[in-house]
Amino acid sequence: MREKDYVVIIGSANIDVAGYSHESLNYADSNPGKIKFTPGGVGRNIAQNLALLGNKSWLLSAVGSDFYGQSLLTQTNQSGVYVDKCLIVPGENTSSYLSLLDNTGEMLVAINDMNISNAITAEYLAQHREFIQRAKVIVADCNISEEALAWILDNAANVPVFVDPVSAWKCVKVRVYLYLSIRFRHGNV
Repeated sequence: MREKDYVVIIGSANIDVAGYSHESLNYADSNPGKIKFTPGGVGRNIAQNLALLGNKSWLLSAVGSDFYGQSLLTQTNQSGVYVDKCLIVPGENTSSYLSLLDNTGEMLVAINDMNISNAITAEYLAQHREFIQRAKVIVADCNISEEALAWILDNAANVPVFVDPVSAWKCVKVRVYLYLSIRFRHGNV
């Protein structure tokens, strides 16, 4: 692979499960509605969008060795993202986000299970050091650990790093690196 002809995205990948009620919710009862399963995760979504724009995009993320992990990798790869460097963690659940919406589309509650993002460690990233350092751009999201973000920022060499802070709560992970020329994506923060 030629140097500088691809983008590396390091971050979360999960299955989004959304339940939509057809009528006003009747609590403590089964409600008719629609349930959708879609690929998600900040890092995965960024990788897919970059691929759709014609960029060679490699996702470095972690999924479980379950049905959802395999489905997520297959769907992400079919969207044009290279997933061969993703970590498959035996015995772990793939990251998931479950939301319940009322009949007007308002989210009532959500639960996330993103513990597998902790498997994206400095050691895992170090296994791909040369590959990461040859990218034209590195994109990271703050769903990964502070240790992993620190490794990326300390080892990027001269590769531009873009960080999606994800939320005001998670962006504190990179506060000590603000003196670097990091580029931030401004979103819900």
